[in-house]
Amino acid sequence: MRADENRVMAQRELEELSDAECFELLATGRVGRLVYQDDLGPVAVPVNYAMAGHDIVVRVEGGAKQAAMAQPMLAFEVDHVDEGQQSAWSVLVRGPGAEVDMERIPALLREMDGHFPKPWALGIHNVWLRIVPTTITERRLGGQRRSW
Repeated sequence: MRADENRVMAQRELEELSDAECFELLATGRVGRLVYQDDLGPVAVPVNYAMAGHDIVVRVEGGAKQAAMAQPMLAFEVDHVDEGQQSAWSVLVRGPGAEVDMERIPALLREMDGHFPKPWALGIHNVWLRIVPTTITERRLGGQRRSW
């Protein structure tokens, strides 16, 4: 990296976003990371998701992700990086999760943003999970570079 690039990058600041901007960004994504604890510590796994209002909805096969819903607090992270513009944003949601009862799925589908959580991984993903945000944090590093 050249010295003038170092000076430009040093002038760039992280911007905090409003909750409304965060939920707008969350609605643009389809893949995020579900974060929970297992016996070895924190785990972050990529999952396909959709939004139902401000809630995050994922479908899984069961197993560790389904068991994670019993934890009192989960996290869910979505980000986007544009290396060419040297810009990025990240939204981190924390909140409790719950398994959605099968009889509630039709109502949940009506709440969704028009997108359906479609897992890319093979398997039968018949367990629906919902994360209800209690806190949301966000950062954006814009692509507008300021020069000396």
